[in-house]
Amino acid sequence: MSQFSAVTLEETALQSLRSCRHFLIDHLDMAPAEAHTYTQGLAGIAMSRLTERSETYGICRLAQEMGIGHYQELLIDSYRIVYRFWPDENQASIYLFAHQRQDFKQLLFEYQLLR
Repeated sequence: MSQFSAVTLEETALQSLRSCRHFLIDHLDMAPAEAHTYTQGLAGIAMSRLTERSETYGICRLAQEMGIGHYQELLIDSYRIVYRFWPDENQASIYLFAHQRQDFKQLLFEYQLLR
């Protein structure tokens, strides 16, 4: 029987969700209410999946190529959800929501996740 993990949304995750919402509105002509609903749903799905199976998703290869091996990633609807699993605390911290077409290196610098 698997124990459920606690999942937190870090400030960088909230900032990146706002950026995703603005992208949907500005570049895909999505209505603001629809973009808000979509990004809230994305966060909800990510938190639900990580609550149930935080430890099972793979290492974030793009971060690992940059020498950062402690981030894992979950893919949902062309979005990369970058998080870290803390096994001793049985907790996952979500740090970033990013579309797969976004410049990942730029996002790591922008959100100061290169630690």
